Amino acid sequence: MRTPSITLAVSLIICTSPVLAATGNVNFYGIMSMEAGLPSYATVSIAADIGTNFFNPDPSYIPLLDVSSISGVAAQIAGTGYTASASTSLGGNHAYASASAIPSTVLGAGGFSGWYDQVTINGGVGTGTAQFTVQLNGTVDVGALAGGLAYTLGTSSVHPSELTSSLYTFNTLAAPLSWPMDATNPIATYLLGASPYNDTSVLFGSTPTSPTGGIPSIPALSDPLGGDLGMGFPTYDLVLTPGAGQLVNITLQGSLNFTYGESFYLLSGLGVSVVGDGLEPSCTFDIGDTPCTISKDGTGATTFDFSNSANLVGIVLPEGAAASFASGNDYNVTAVPEPSEWLMMLAGLGLVGWRARHRS
Repeated sequence: MRTPSITLAVSLIICTSPVLAATGNVNFYGIMSMEAGLPSYATVSIAADIGTNFFNPDPSYIPLLDVSSISGVAAQIAGTGYTASASTSLGGNHAYASASAIPSTVLGAGGFSGWYDQVTINGGVGTGTAQFTVQLNGTVDVGALAGGLAYTLGTSSVHPSELTSSLYTFNTLAAPLSWPMDATNPIATYLLGASPYNDTSVLFGSTPTSPTGGIPSIPALSDPLGGDLGMGFPTYDLVLTPGAGQLVNITLQGSLNFTYGESFYLLSGLGVSVVGDGLEPSCTFDIGDTPCTISKDGTGATTFDFSNSANLVGIVLPEGAAASFASGNDYNVTAVPEPSEWLMMLAGLGLVGWRARHRS
């Protein structure tokens, strides 16, 4: 009897590209933009591949890496059989990854697009609630390779460079190029996986089991927040199986409870990646059995084309509130009356209508 078992390396799909940690948290809430040269807003675009020996780096392997901190200027790499790119503007994340084949020395390749902006909301007292809308659009071809997409819009009370990931892999794979989105207070998130197997549980199942007497070649990691090695299997919003031209058109909405007059950072990150055959699933097998293989259902290249997304399309604040962004960008901010004020307005309109009918 042979049953698919998730390998350790599959957990790296969530680490779609270098969403990289920096130093320990330092709370300078309220005076963030005045701290020793830390920018109050920024964009970063990263395209990179990751060598298979990421725990014990091989000095002979030189990874491909391109980084752009200029808004609208793309970072891009091209390896043997794979490409990746990303570009970023304030309010817009754009990432791309495609591979038809990945060399044995490379685990995977991807693009990461991130931006942040310091914001203060005034015009009221106490607390209020802001509503956010993000449009996530792209096209996915699922071929013979696995891949993943991760998007997060979130907030932080500390500067993004001071965030530290709770995932071991982010800190292991990382140089301090960017910030870990899992350390933010999330407003809206989305995780998408691509599997070259029609049976999505081959790569994305969370509770694989061994048959009686079976020996798993690599134990599965079932902890969704990190597992024994700080890697794990999150709950994916969507897992795509083999097929070309699969459209992803998702409207993400979320809310944020804020305190008037207190500054915070708004962050957005989008990462996509394609991973190589080093992430082939292993099997459990009975003693004496020949180790099994699992045939792929997909053929050809796997591509994540999110070059035009994700976009923050709107922020709605309570009536009378106004948001001040360090960058000067407006992010399509609008204000609406509080629910109690809506009721008062409707009552007033009803009274006007009653008077008009009475006069006639």
